Amino acid sequence: MNKLLIVDDHRIFTDGIRFLIEHTTDLKVAGVLHSGKEVLPFLGDNPVDIILLDIDLPDIPGFEVAKLVKKSHSEIRIVALSMLDDIGSMERMFQVGAKGYCIKSDGREEVFRAIRQIREGGTYWPKSYLKFLEGQTDKISEIRLTDREREIIALICRGSTSSAIAEKLFISSRTVETHRKNIYRKLNVHTNVELAQYARKHLI
Repeated sequence: MNKLLIVDDHRIFTDGIRFLIEHTTDLKVAGVLHSGKEVLPFLGDNPVDIILLDIDLPDIPGFEVAKLVKKSHSEIRIVALSMLDDIGSMERMFQVGAKGYCIKSDGREEVFRAIRQIREGGTYWPKSYLKFLEGQTDKISEIRLTDREREIIALICRGSTSSAIAEKLFISSRTVETHRKNIYRKLNVHTNVELAQYARKHLI
């Protein structure tokens, strides 16, 4: 059973999300916090697997909270929650290690979809951000990478797991991992986050 922490200062929202999580999933809500300064002390005494983190907190920006959490608890998966739907905000959360980003106006079902994908080892990002990343991966040099490698990079940027990529491309998970290692070596990156950032920023 995964343990989840909700960090959001909108109490009506947190009450609703907590109720739905506790009554419709097997997740355990470890706590609900309403400010950023409470997060690290809470994590010191209460291990969690996933944090639903509001970007616009009253004391510390969610971006900074995420950065602090990843430094001291790198294994925790963070899902950003925000009313903001701009690429810049999504980029900042991506850069500090968030595994997902949900726009509150999209509805609670999107939050649950994000949680499901992240529990399965994937990521969750709004369609607008995925299109942005895919547009960048289209610029990857064909000289350095094979068509198959470029295809796998695009799928990784969408948040697909190795098993999902293997199923989609009709190859084994082991073959996917071999391609991933070759991609990492060619582009001198070490994680999926670094790979997507490289594809976005440095490939022409």
